[in-house]
Amino acid sequence: MTGRSRTTTSFSGRRLLAVVAALIVSLAVPAHARNPNAVLHEQIPADPREDVALALSLDGDLPAAIDTPSGVVPAPDPRRAPDRPAPYAPDRAGPDKTRFEPDRDTHKPEALPYDEPFSPSTAPFKRLSAFDQVDASYTLSVRDSTTRTMLVGKPTPTQLPNEDLFYGDLIVDVRPDKPTRIPSVGAGARILRARAGVGTTDISITFARDGADNWFIFGDRETRARVVMEIAIPRAALGGDFGDPSWAELSYPMASVSPNIARSALEVQRRIGVSPSTMRPREVVSKMAAYFRAFQDSPEGPGVTRDVYLDLALSQKGVCRHRAFAFLVTALSIGIPTRMVLNEAHAWVEVYDGRMFRRIDLGGAGRMQRDETSQNIPYDNPDDPFAWPPGASRGQDLQSPRRAQAQLPPPSHPPSDAQPSPSGSVAFAPSSSGFAIPGVTPADSKKGGGKNGSQEPPQPPDTRSPTIVSLTVLDADTHRGSAFHVRGKLTADGDACTDTAVVVVLISSTTVVPIGTIATDDKGAFDASITLQSSLAVGEYDVRAYTQGNTKCGPGVSP
Repeated sequence: MTGRSRTTTSFSGRRLLAVVAALIVSLAVPAHARNPNAVLHEQIPADPREDVALALSLDGDLPAAIDTPSGVVPAPDPRRAPDRPAPYAPDRAGPDKTRFEPDRDTHKPEALPYDEPFSPSTAPFKRLSAFDQVDASYTLSVRDSTTRTMLVGKPTPTQLPNEDLFYGDLIVDVRPDKPTRIPSVGAGARILRARAGVGTTDISITFARDGADNWFIFGDRETRARVVMEIAIPRAALGGDFGDPSWAELSYPMASVSPNIARSALEVQRRIGVSPSTMRPREVVSKMAAYFRAFQDSPEGPGVTRDVYLDLALSQKGVCRHRAFAFLVTALSIGIPTRMVLNEAHAWVEVYDGRMFRRIDLGGAGRMQRDETSQNIPYDNPDDPFAWPPGASRGQDLQSPRRAQAQLPPPSHPPSDAQPSPSGSVAFAPSSSGFAIPGVTPADSKKGGGKNGSQEPPQPPDTRSPTIVSLTVLDADTHRGSAFHVRGKLTADGDACTDTAVVVVLISSTTVVPIGTIATDDKGAFDASITLQSSLAVGEYDVRAYTQGNTKCGPGVSP
């Protein structure tokens, strides 16, 4: 380590040393007198929290930042020109998004591409295509495909109680004579404010929705535009406790099913053990969620023995789209208003509970191609009201590295302390209260044991295999405000722990500070650069990596 004129951080193996310069004496002499090239002024970066407090606005009356359950989120730049091909276009080649044909290919898919236009990130639950009707051949469509104009900012341009806010930032090819399908964050969402343009040139746009709450956009000319929106949605639509309506309270317009589907669905209802004559809707939905979440992906499909619905539903084979399709058909046959929703990477259902359509994830998620440069933060979803079977692959597990932190025990400081890191992980602001890792405390970072040397309270038996965590710090020298590079791997019983969240922490004699969350790839490896916060207390630290594991791999801490 050379010089004492700046704060420096060095690594020796896992050891991180931070040495602060003795600057008090130098304050007696002006910096420019000692060094004519000294920087006399430092630009202070924008603080989104101040933007919220001051209610600052951008073009289109968009707020400069919004306060969300995930923390304060800065607005996208509405004047930034469209800089890539449009993921949303009226004539875009690809599957017909107005219809859905079921299939018997039940193998787990490879990593799928995914465009995330929302912040906080809703991945993988971007709502792109919804269906609420099934015909006699099991083809899904929209019962009422008539589009109706959406009034932006109506009935009020402000957030209502129990609503969460999002930004949308879309690259869209628009036309005045043909609608372009665009995504939304969920059922019942509304647009508070919007701006569309090509760089500094504004264009006029109109939003519309159909009977299944699919969103569309028209432009006043044919062009590629950036559309930035502020969106509000009832938090209950994205999860939380499901309502307990009577059957009479489920009076929402819905299409009836054909006689052949009704006969097949009755057989599935018996297999699940549901009956509308003896159960309330809530109990029926709960038992259906448990049944369809127990599906298994399989390289060998259910075979062609009867119709495609019965083959899938009775074999309990399928990934997300098969589960959502079979749930929809069963629910409609019982009389529960339901929609199947899907995008390029995942599928789920929305079920009406007498007040609103609520998202229910049935699992069956695969993997999603990740944007390692994204600085988006994950949306803090409401609790799931229905149980998951052991080993289930939830939609929430199909996530970017930033979303992996949802699998971890919460840090002792609020999630809003998390700041985006250019590495694709999350850099946390230091917290005086520290961060608890089972078996590791600041005063006993190497020997384990509970607080003040006591043992951790007894926990229920964990049948998962312990995870072996390897960690290598690649940079020999860094300092606060800069990034250092870490690399490692998670294994359990010799097998890779894939798509598993890893927290990197600094451990001193007084605190444990999380500095980043990373997700492993399909080989159980992780590799990221993590930025040290400039407010990190100076001192001597160990660098460690901790994981809570996943459904197959247990907790583990690097040596």
